[in-house]
Amino acid sequence: MQEKSKIRYTFNSVQQLVAVLLLAIGVNCNTLFNDYALDDVVVLTENQLVQKGIAGIPDLMRTDYVYGYSQQSNILTGARYRPLTLISFAMEYQFFGANPFVSHFVNLILLCCLLFLLFQLLHKYLFTQAHPLLSFITCCLFAVHPIHTEVIANVKSRDELLAFFFILLSALFAFRSLSTKARKDLLFSLSFFLLALLTKETALTFLGVLPLLFYFFTPSNLRSSIRLTLPFLLVFMLYLGIRYFTVGFTSYPVNDVTNSPYIYASTSEAFASKVFVLYHYLRLVAFPFSLCSDYGYNQLPYVSLTSLSFGLSFILITLLFSISAIYFKRKSLISFCILYFFITLSVGTNFIVDLGAPLTERMLFEPSLGFCILLAMVMLTIQEKNQLVFIVGFCGLLIAFSIKTISRNAVWKNSESLILTDVETAPECSRLNLYACEKYLVKANLTKDTILKQDYLNRAIKYGEKSLALHSEFAYSYQRLGAAYSAKKELFKAADLWIKAAMLDSTNLLTKEWLRNLSFECYVQGNSQLEQFNNIAAVQYFKKSTELNSNAVESWYNMGGAYFILGDSLNGKRAWNKVIELNPMHTLNKNDFK
Repeated sequence: MQEKSKIRYTFNSVQQLVAVLLLAIGVNCNTLFNDYALDDVVVLTENQLVQKGIAGIPDLMRTDYVYGYSQQSNILTGARYRPLTLISFAMEYQFFGANPFVSHFVNLILLCCLLFLLFQLLHKYLFTQAHPLLSFITCCLFAVHPIHTEVIANVKSRDELLAFFFILLSALFAFRSLSTKARKDLLFSLSFFLLALLTKETALTFLGVLPLLFYFFTPSNLRSSIRLTLPFLLVFMLYLGIRYFTVGFTSYPVNDVTNSPYIYASTSEAFASKVFVLYHYLRLVAFPFSLCSDYGYNQLPYVSLTSLSFGLSFILITLLFSISAIYFKRKSLISFCILYFFITLSVGTNFIVDLGAPLTERMLFEPSLGFCILLAMVMLTIQEKNQLVFIVGFCGLLIAFSIKTISRNAVWKNSESLILTDVETAPECSRLNLYACEKYLVKANLTKDTILKQDYLNRAIKYGEKSLALHSEFAYSYQRLGAAYSAKKELFKAADLWIKAAMLDSTNLLTKEWLRNLSFECYVQGNSQLEQFNNIAAVQYFKKSTELNSNAVESWYNMGGAYFILGDSLNGKRAWNKVIELNPMHTLNKNDFK
């Protein structure tokens, strides 16, 4: 551990804390003017149980995380049980309704409370023998780090804020109980850990972090540190029991690569790709200037065990663990930071459970603290050698991080702003291309400017085609692209796409409805061609109409008539026979074509 610097500082702990909070508010206050975005519909704006307010709390306590939105359990990797997060939204809805300003304000307040607790934990218990500015610099870096924008600007990610908030409370009372020996402090610590687990499952990593905290920041040896953690293991078992008797642990098979990113990969490819993703996590936390809301298939393509990407990633990660092992016995902060980073990140790596995405920025919210501590240590090392370089470097980094955070918060204004920005950042992500197609389709439907409408439709088609080129087995991609072509009156292309969508998802009611509607549009176009004596074109439209809806009696009837006009009595009879087969009572007289 570093010894306290001999330099005297007039910047006391209260002033440091105030500065940290003002910095956090100043950098993140522009989120207050954002709307709801992305999965906010799941937890609030379209969650039926949450919108019952206080009356919905009993149901929220006994149902899956997404049940109030979808009326079914989560089909990704089994149930998610996060009742406290949803209860916070229910309480908010009870008094304010669906008010995005209030939702973002609550997130900002939670961030400030979290930073207050973090500063207290670092200053009073963890860094007592370290440089007097280490807690301050660490908290400043954490307050403005751009990787946190998803958690702070996305209302849905309140679960990350709440979980870390309860974890910090648990840690504070755990250390307090060591000094006071008071049973009530230990009970408070255990209770807050349970609340963290009921907020988000990722809080379980605290079981790995807590013995590290005891080992590195108390006189305890490793065995004693593990023994001090045993009561928290009992709390985790209690949580598992609560979860089992409420939502269970049912796992559902997922055959869609957009929600199970490694189903197309071999075992070796999956392992190599997950290791490569760890490198991306490290890159994002160290250089958070190219951020994205979705890193799904195929933005981070599979790599093999023989690829350079895997080899370099494996070497880097092995090197970090080796450094941690070397400094472990010395109880060095370097070792702690590395271990803390990987332990808290473990649930976001897809090694333990299928996350549903290769990488998500919100998973770096807690782990980034380890990076912030290391970076603060580097800066203070520089400070001991050159005060001016330290001041310029620290201020420059804060400014750079703050500018990126403020600009990224603005991108989270709403789903449209986010998606249309991020699709350029992650052009190989099939899902982002699909969402961009959908957003431009909506914009086209809303505008009355015909030129602008065509521009939007062309953009929708561009992103829709890209989405299908990246992932051709997703029915919804065919639906959206088909809708874009339909809006442009390119009915044959639209029809082929919706037929493909029906083949991939034959039970989808929306697809069936679109097939019927397109069939009727082709029927109308066929009649228009007949009126213009374009009988060949008319046949093509009627034929496409029957492909879309084999029960389209009038399309079969008019197609038969068009064939007879063209002198093709064989196909004409076949079409009219189909009419009689579908509707024996049709006004068509069988003698008309015998």
